Amino acid sequence: MDRRSFLKGSGVALGAVGLGGLLAACADGSERDSADGQAGVAEIPSGEATLAPTIATFEFLTGSPRKVPFGVRTMDNVEVRDADITVYLRTLEGEVIDGPLGTTYTEATGPGLGLYVVELGFDEAGTFELVAVDGDSYGMAAVPVVTPEQSKAPVPGQAATAVATPTEDNERGYDKICTQDPPCGMHDVNLEDALAGGKPVMLIFATPEFCQTVVCGPAVDTVDTVRKDGDWGDSVWIHTEIYAHYDPNNPELGKPVKAWNLPTEPWLFSIDPDGKLVDRLDGPMLPDMVEEMAQALTA
Repeated sequence: MDRRSFLKGSGVALGAVGLGGLLAACADGSERDSADGQAGVAEIPSGEATLAPTIATFEFLTGSPRKVPFGVRTMDNVEVRDADITVYLRTLEGEVIDGPLGTTYTEATGPGLGLYVVELGFDEAGTFELVAVDGDSYGMAAVPVVTPEQSKAPVPGQAATAVATPTEDNERGYDKICTQDPPCGMHDVNLEDALAGGKPVMLIFATPEFCQTVVCGPAVDTVDTVRKDGDWGDSVWIHTEIYAHYDPNNPELGKPVKAWNLPTEPWLFSIDPDGKLVDRLDGPMLPDMVEEMAQALTA
């Protein structure tokens, strides 16, 4: 995978949904459930769409329901915060296949938007529409859904690719093994050794300093905070940067990113002691979503 392919993938996931600083909100904050998770009798309004919901997830898999974080702005690029957002899922032809569904709102502690979270499940692949409704206003966002066989990234059930990642003791040619300031605490063990030792692993690919979008900026800090705040047994938590050498005109992807054939960033994977992928998460990484992954891995 060359640089152009990687950055093109990032553009598909994030640039296509636009709205620059939307997802700087991937941080701890207050939460509120709309209508106790149910949306009552809300309906999709008629007329022209006046909201712009944004999903910064590369793709969703068919199968078990997943939490879907999204932000909402008006067409004038004004944040819609702490609203009673109701969600519908429909086909591109306009057929409603789920909803109304309530959302949970998480307030940002920094610049950007708060995030709304809804749980959605997909029985078949295709492109669907998430319709966000706020009173008489509504807007749509595309929801790309693929089967595990169609996915462009590693999927649960596959064997994790064993590759050495940079550590404090061996930088493996990286200019910086961690661009977070201050550096995270997830560079003690390299992935190859962790897998060989039969350890459960939480593995994040992200670059806080050189990320192409603001989604990846807070991801490492969020994952590292969950790591420090929880009791995760003998699990190993590993962060690997995206770029071994960063030149704006010709950045060089790190060997682990190439080996895992990642189309975008950031990505978080959980890996069981047998070296099998258990779960994955990309885009916004809210603390409770990371905690749920870790709990399922270490239970």
